[in-house]
Amino acid sequence: MSSYDPNPEELYRQGLQQYNRADWQGAIISFTSLQNISDQYPEVEDLLADARLKFQFSDAELPPALPPPRRSRVLPLLALIAALLIIGGSVYAVYAWNAQPIVAAAPTPTLTPPPTATTQPTAAPTLTPTPAPTDVPLIAGTVVVTAAEGQTFVNTPANIEIIVDASGSMLAKFEGSEKARWEVAQEALSTLVSSGTIAEQSAVVVRTYGRRRGNDCNDLEVAQTLSRFNAEALQAVVGGIKPAVGGMTPLAASLRAASEDLQAAEGSTVVILVTDGLESCNGDPVAEAANFVKDTDQRKVHVIGFALGDQEASDKLRQIAEQGQGLYFDANNSAQLTDALRQTIVLSYQITTPAGEPVTSGTVGTAPVEIQPGEYKLKINANPAIEKDLVVENGGNVVVSLRQGFGGLVAEVDQQER
Repeated sequence: MSSYDPNPEELYRQGLQQYNRADWQGAIISFTSLQNISDQYPEVEDLLADARLKFQFSDAELPPALPPPRRSRVLPLLALIAALLIIGGSVYAVYAWNAQPIVAAAPTPTLTPPPTATTQPTAAPTLTPTPAPTDVPLIAGTVVVTAAEGQTFVNTPANIEIIVDASGSMLAKFEGSEKARWEVAQEALSTLVSSGTIAEQSAVVVRTYGRRRGNDCNDLEVAQTLSRFNAEALQAVVGGIKPAVGGMTPLAASLRAASEDLQAAEGSTVVILVTDGLESCNGDPVAEAANFVKDTDQRKVHVIGFALGDQEASDKLRQIAEQGQGLYFDANNSAQLTDALRQTIVLSYQITTPAGEPVTSGTVGTAPVEIQPGEYKLKINANPAIEKDLVVENGGNVVVSLRQGFGGLVAEVDQQER
């Protein structure tokens, strides 16, 4: 042994410096000498094995064989923990990570792990957003009901009875006018008579109530018996109807009397009831209307609620028209009353929703009516009545053509584009 005998700590530090400089031969000599004189550095065994391995890779010759190192007497568990710590920082675990130098000296060469296949990231597919649906603007369509080409037929019923209200309430001032209700009604009836709406072949009856006595439910009167239409004579009859103070409203009795007035009538027959109020004589006008049209499709009862201003009253009067297979109109001014009277006489029609809610109405042979796209029901007030399902397309036209068929009118529906 030389005069210089290094202690274990110096050999350990020297060996680490040589190891970090990649002086594998010097590290082998230092670590081997350390093992020969001390077992307090158990990690040296792994460092020595790693240095020998790397020395072999460097194609260098191994130093002369040295005496085998003494085994460490440290507990196996401590040796295992120390080994794991050293392995975690050594190049021996290069397949997991690179060794980090303990002392900042010359850089320690690192082994590059073999290349591994890497999966190239797949670009996420580009999604083209689906455009939001664009609302199609609704364009109103039209419905026209007219006679088919080359067809002619009588629009008005063969028999007409007009029941005129002359009860005491008709003496009240018409709202928004200086005239009384009976005067406005009289003007509307006069306009109807002179308009040419009623065909010359039609027979007409005029009945009234309440014009003679007040508080008398039996004050019923025929102003004109069933006779062929005569405009001048009928004007005179209408002009002579004036209400009495306190006149009653016997609607049921008037409808029952109408059945007697029209016993001799043949063909299509309508009763037009004009009233500004409800039954006041304990009658049942709904039942009388149903009885009037019983067992026939040639009869109808139309009702015009005049200047009512009361939805409940309108609903009750509407029941009379429904049971009488006829139409109901609310008339709140002279023009509406005139139009309602005309629609009860001429061949008219109503368009409703599938649930029966009113949408619009018109007269056969007049201008088309505009209506929003959708499904509807059409009722033509012929004798017998005609009912059709309609589909109005967006901006489309519906033409309903009428022609005379066996037993009545026949309607044909044609969808047309604008």
